[in-house]
Amino acid sequence: MCGIAGAAGKYSEASVQTMLEAINHRGPDGMGMFSLGDITLGNVLLKITGDMGQPIHNGGALTYNGEIYNFREIAKKHDIKTDSDSEMLFKLIESIGIEAALGELDGDYAFAFASEGRIQLARDTAGVKPLYYSRSEEIFAFASEKKALSSIGITEISSLKPGHMLTYCDGRLIEKKVTGFVRGERITDENLASETLFTSIERAVKKRMYSPCAIAFSGGLDSSLIAAMCPEAELYSVGMAGSHDIIQTKKAAQLLGMEDKLHLQELTVDDVVTALPYVIRAIESIQPQKVSIAMPLFFASKNAHEDGFRVMLSGQGADELFAGYNRYGSLGPDELENALLFDLDNIANNNLERDDAASMANSVELRVPYLDREVVELALRIAPELKIKDGIRKHILRLAASRLLPDELAFKEKKAAQYSSGIYSAIEKLARKNGLKGERIAGKYLELMYRN
Repeated sequence: MCGIAGAAGKYSEASVQTMLEAINHRGPDGMGMFSLGDITLGNVLLKITGDMGQPIHNGGALTYNGEIYNFREIAKKHDIKTDSDSEMLFKLIESIGIEAALGELDGDYAFAFASEGRIQLARDTAGVKPLYYSRSEEIFAFASEKKALSSIGITEISSLKPGHMLTYCDGRLIEKKVTGFVRGERITDENLASETLFTSIERAVKKRMYSPCAIAFSGGLDSSLIAAMCPEAELYSVGMAGSHDIIQTKKAAQLLGMEDKLHLQELTVDDVVTALPYVIRAIESIQPQKVSIAMPLFFASKNAHEDGFRVMLSGQGADELFAGYNRYGSLGPDELENALLFDLDNIANNNLERDDAASMANSVELRVPYLDREVVELALRIAPELKIKDGIRKHILRLAASRLLPDELAFKEKKAAQYSSGIYSAIEKLARKNGLKGERIAGKYLELMYRN
């Protein structure tokens, strides 16, 4: 896991140096650059898997961010000798090409490969790992965060679509979709669906486990199931004093028999005031909803980092796959299926880029088991009637989770994160305290803070 950046143009090397300095929080373990003519690739490294420095080069060059969970199997298949997923990826691309290589990867990634005067960018199917780019008359540039591109004066910034590859060569851009989720045969049998789902989630969690490992824990269904599958992990939770999340996480940890694993921070209004500039800078947004959702993760990952953790698991994605949000409740089966597909297609822009930025601001890699390819493709097969049943949202996930969780957790009603933590309300109180009135006062307050 790390941060990547690169550029093509007259001043590519200086530009990449500046961009890497802007995202050095993503990689405290090293910085590397490599140039091929007027193309420069760069990397800041957070060591998780292997010891390989980046960019990797031998004719072509690779800078890579992410985790490929089946890299050992791929290495064995292609007779590649390595303990590094990045080195495996480089040699695989050299051997069979990028598009064929992407078809073999099971993981979350964003990378750039440069050779013969061109740069090719690729991003994983769900969009778990971010990748931004921009082109002007003087330069083509890309990076893991928008702020890296902003640091060299770029303002027109695009996000590479999940599952897409972008090729830059001789001033031209060609973008194409290269990976996608497969929708197989429909599953309508409840027992088959819940049994298969439990097994798939268990596999997804297991492959993302790292020792030592932390969990972003809210005490709700999604994070509680992950916690129950990782009894050795530490649980990190954050909320305003007396908020729903504070009460729920204590109760959930007790029900799981993991009270001694719970690291709970009760925030004060002063904590929120102090953290707001850092959260806004991390996620590059002043939208109240995004800020109030990002802040608990920002604090949780900060606390985990201070305790020596580099990997944190999150329950992100379960709501979009299994109909967790309140807005799904009134939809018929066909409408629900379309809404879930739409939200899955947009989860990177709406949620994943924000969460990655919030955790990586503290040099902590966020892993999301519910967005594992096997889990997603299984969820796409499960009939919408099993996702909301008798008015109960996430019915099939609850049924699967009840194999391991007590009913009090498996069938716990969901509350929206920005409200359950109490942070959105705290921002509104701060706005009123600063004399703001009328509608959208939280947004007006954050705008004011951003300008100052």
